[in-house]
This record gives sequence, C-alpha cells and structure tokens, in this order.
Amino acid sequence: MCPENKFSVCYLLDDEEYIICSSDENLTISAEIDSRNLKETSIMLSIRNTSPRQVFLKYVTLWQAESKEELQVGDGSILVYRSGRHKNDVPGTFTLGVADERIKDVLGAMSETGDKMESAGTRKLISDHLTIFRGDKSSFFIEFIGGRKQLFETELILNNAYDLESVCAKAVFNVFLNSGEAVETEELRLVYAEDVEEEIERFAKNKAARYTVRRGKRPAVFCTWYYYGLSVTYEDVKTNLRIMKERDLPFDVFQIDEGWEITLGEWEPNEKFPVPMQRLAEEIKEAGFRPGIWTSPFIAHASAGIWQKHPEWMLRDKKGEPCLFPMNDTVYQVFDITNPATYEYFEQLYQKLTFQWGYTYHKLDFTRAAVNYEDADFFDKTVTLAQAYYRAVSAIRKGMGQEAYFLMCGGLYDPIIGLVDAQRTGSDVLSMWSSTIQKNGKTAPYTIKQSMFRYYMNYWWDNDPDALMIRKNEIMERNLRLTYGLLNDEEVKTVVVNQMMSGGLMCATEPLDRISDDRLMEYRRILPVVPGIVRPIAFMEGGRFPGMSDVYLEKEDAHLLCVINWEDEKELIPEICIQELLPEFVAEQENFVVCDYYAGEYFTDVNAKERLQLKPIAPHGANVYKVVKQKNKPLVVKSNGHYSMGGEIEFLAWEGEKLQYCIKNAFDVPLDYEILLPNKQVISLQIPKGRREIL
Repeated sequence: MCPENKFSVCYLLDDEEYIICSSDENLTISAEIDSRNLKETSIMLSIRNTSPRQVFLKYVTLWQAESKEELQVGDGSILVYRSGRHKNDVPGTFTLGVADERIKDVLGAMSETGDKMESAGTRKLISDHLTIFRGDKSSFFIEFIGGRKQLFETELILNNAYDLESVCAKAVFNVFLNSGEAVETEELRLVYAEDVEEEIERFAKNKAARYTVRRGKRPAVFCTWYYYGLSVTYEDVKTNLRIMKERDLPFDVFQIDEGWEITLGEWEPNEKFPVPMQRLAEEIKEAGFRPGIWTSPFIAHASAGIWQKHPEWMLRDKKGEPCLFPMNDTVYQVFDITNPATYEYFEQLYQKLTFQWGYTYHKLDFTRAAVNYEDADFFDKTVTLAQAYYRAVSAIRKGMGQEAYFLMCGGLYDPIIGLVDAQRTGSDVLSMWSSTIQKNGKTAPYTIKQSMFRYYMNYWWDNDPDALMIRKNEIMERNLRLTYGLLNDEEVKTVVVNQMMSGGLMCATEPLDRISDDRLMEYRRILPVVPGIVRPIAFMEGGRFPGMSDVYLEKEDAHLLCVINWEDEKELIPEICIQELLPEFVAEQENFVVCDYYAGEYFTDVNAKERLQLKPIAPHGANVYKVVKQKNKPLVVKSNGHYSMGGEIEFLAWEGEKLQYCIKNAFDVPLDYEILLPNKQVISLQIPKGRREIL
C-alpha cells in the first residue's frame, strides 16, 4: 500500500511565508488523487488564488515521508537511485547509511542540485524526475510524469551517517499568482514494483507517450571540438573533410563546433573562417556529409551587439546586476527567456543558420545558464522556468524547422521532450582514464557512468554520450588539454564500447591527418550506427560503476552483453548465464549461440541455464558478447568488424543451399567473418574495402 498522502503549499504574501496543508483565506487547494490499486497512486494539485491580491507561489509539496520506515520497502538495507537535472550531475545508486564512493559520487554534483549542507551533520540531496528506493521486500518509485509545467525535485535529507531523515517530492513554481488565477502541478506517481528495470521502462514510455517524441536515423557525427577547441580554423575543417572523403569514412554529419564565431552572441564567422559560412556548408555537402554547427543561444558576450540593441533582454539579479555565466575562461551574460520578445530573436537566428546558411544539424550548448540563478529578477514573474524554457526552445525548433536534427547539450531534460532529437547524457569527456584535473581523478569512468544511468532517456531522444577520442598523444598541442590522447589499448576498448551501449548517436573527434591507422580503424567496431535498446544489467545492485549493459538488436533478435572491468589491477573473469541475465529472452527447449568478440570464440548449443566462464578482461578493458537463438538461418559468430557481429550487414540469407549476402566495408582493413550455417557448417569470409555482393 502506498504511504499516506501528505501535501502542502508554500507561498509568500507581504514578505511573510506561509505553509498550508489545506485551503485558507488566500489559496484554495484542490487535490486529484487516484489510487488505482494498492501499488500505485497518482497525485496532482490545483492551486487557485482566491484573495484580492497577488500571491507568490514558491513550491508545492506533493508527498513527503519523515522517516525511511514510511517508505515500506522492508527492514533491511535500502538502495537508492538518484537522477539529476543537468548533464553534469552524477546520477547513480547508493545504500542508505553507507559512506562509500557511490554516495560521494552523487553528492559531488553541480552545486545547484546536490551536496548542500543544511545544518550540522545533514545534507540535502536533490533528485529530479525519478527516484527509487529498493528494499528487501519491495521497491518504491517517485516519478514525475510530465515536464512542461514547472521544475520538480525530490529532496532527500541525509544525516551525518548518510542515512535518510526525510524525503519530499516538490513541484517548484516561484511565480506570482494574480487574483483568481489557478495553476496545476505536474503529475506525481508513487509506485511499488518488484521488477526495477520493468518499472523504469514503463516510466520512460509513459513520459514519452505524453509528447510526440522524435524518431529518425541515429547519426554518426564528426565534431571538431575535442581536439581543436576554440583554435579550430577553416583549414582544419578542410583538412578533415578531405581525409574523410578520401578514406570514405562512414560518418553522416560534419559538425563545426565552438570557435567559428566572432563571439557568443555575434553569430558571424571570425577571421579564422575567411569564407562565408554558407559556402562552407556547401563544401561539407559536396564532400558527402550533412553540415552541422555549434551555437549557444542563451548566453552572449558583453561585447555582442545584441545587448546594445536590447539591454532589456539581459537577465539581471535583484540588485540589477547582470547574471554572469563563466565558461572556457570567458564570462558571458544571460538572456532572460521569460521575456517573450527574445523568442523571435531565437527563431530568426536558426532560420538564418538553417535556411540561409544550410546547416541542418544543430548542437546547442550551455542552455542551462537560463535557469541557474536563484536570485534572478525575471521579466515575467508569472511564468515558471520550465514553461519559459519550453517556449524558448520551441521558438528555436520553429526557426530551424522540423527536418533539422537538434542536439541539446547542457540544458534541462524534461521540458523539451518532443522538441529535440538528441540530448547529452553526461559531462564533457577527456581522452584520459584518470587525471588530477577532473572529478576525483576519474574521467572516462565518470562520463560512462552518467550515460549508463541515463540509459532510459533513449525513449525520449537519441542519447549523446559525448565524443569518442582514441588517438595516441602524450604531448599537449595548441595549448589545449583536449589534444591529449592518454588512453591505453584496453581503455580504448572501453570508450569505444561505451559508444555502442549508449544506444543513441555516435560522435567522434580526431585530427585525421595525425591519428594512427590502428586507432582510426577502431571506428569499424561502431560504424555504421546499429540501433539497439539499452539497459544496464543489475541496475540497482551494481557497484560504483555499472559493469554490464545489455544492447538488444531488434532487427537481429540478438542481445549484446557489454562488460567493463573497472578494476585498476585485477583481471575480470566474466560469467554468462542466459537464464539469469536475459530471462525474457528464454523460452522452453531453446539453445543459444554465445559469441566472444575479442577472444574470437563462439559456443553453440548453449543451454539457458548453463554458466559460461569466458576469457579474462584486462583492467580498464571491455568486451562484447553476442547472445542469439540458434535458428535455421545463417549467423555471424566471429568478426573483427562491428561489435554487433552482423548487425551492420545489409543482407544475409541461406537460400538454395547457397549463402547470399551484401556487405559494405568502408575501412582500410579487411573485415573477417565466420558464419554458422543452418547445417552447422562454418564459412569464412574476408571482405576487402568496398562492397561485395553475391546474389
């Protein structure tokens, strides 16, 4: 049975704060509570200002518990999943009352959404749209289903032993209500479920169903940022375009990142780009790629002409000072997106970039700046930040049109489901496994963890795990740390596997005139993009960094088990039991084929209950294992090409005792395949660069 419903409303009137649990002389509270069964309750509140004066509505607490016992999940230890509002937050799981690295990760989030000291010995941890408490009897879910009405948060108060003191789920308004005006909260669902992964999938699908999510081909993107940074030039673009065309690298998009513009807010090319940007877009198309461009519409440099034309569009604090956003050693000023006059500006900007210049792939960055300031004095104090964010991004989408591909990087998640094609799932990457310059010395592990714990967002858009960097480079170039390439061969396996198990788009950055062929040919393992449905195995029970993900290839009816060894010194001996790892894939009296990608081994006639111990995985390394039902059709059981081991093949069939296939090899290494035929015979194929067809 769901815990008792406890809600309250916090508002200000005449600078005095009131917290009420029922209607008073100023506000009327109407609750819509639907307890569909003993395991699920839906809660929405409507608040109307019935006073003759304007009231400032701060937040609505839709549900709260004052002890962990009220969660009713059992008497033993409790695992918690915490989501995060921004890409730089670290989502993850931890155990209440256990002071280990997992709790330090989720507390080490961005300052506005985590790790706040409230009083001596307590911390406030903020979760966003999804929070899970898993006990020894059941799992309790706190789910916000919508996203466009207001921001929301689940607030966990932890004591000095990291145990739970209280939890509450809030809808955050921070708006004025005029006399007679009413507002409605987002829908909160409280759910008890036995199967955590099944309920996460239901939650993600329910949210997707509220909006028309965008679905198309998941692109492979070459991006300039993660080597060239702000130093990028027209000649850099031309060099990489030439090599991509000469080597026929199977990318879909060539995206010019930050560094092309005069400054943020002055969206014209600087002296490093001496040709018109329209001409450059044409050159990208002539090379066979979709033109992409980077912008950051919600911030602008103080020197940008837009502030001279429209100083009233600048977001200021309550003292009248500009709200500042520092980034890349420069400080920027922020647009007030509650001012609807800015929307026409955003729309016209993206009309120009798309229809005049010809860029149909857009990466937008730093858009969290518009919603980060608690002391901001917004133009329209009757609109929530979620509403303003949705309207501003809608104007951008209107400007670029429905056919453009829209990647949001560094903004809110929930308000723009249905508007964007892709969202970044984690912090910016570095081509390093460990470093003193970021997050406890762990770089790749942190960003991979962020993506793995946000896997379910693939139901809303294409997840973007950020760029793949696999070059070898121990000397910093261009005075940029981005130019380093410090991953060893095992670590390269892991970051390449990460692109596969992100489930979304694939992105890479390399100086193609400098990268070694052995590293460049790693692209063959993930290109072309083969779509899959992703979920981490043992989502709640895993350690600090999830060790295994399942990528289901619907077209192939095959599962890829992606395994990472996070240990610094010890080898990992992977063990696969299909019945335990993939129970939904198992039917009676079926046998399976299990293929070990890097070992080049395969096992036929595998029983679902059988335990296979496979070759060790080195520290920081990874491997991919394909699990497929043994059927009366040809199966790729060994390949040095794509991780999907057959998902990249355009056509493969056994007809008239003859193997028919159509395979394209876009890489400068032969692709070797071993194919298990229905008669148990194994055929070896080697495909040179180019296309081979047998009809």
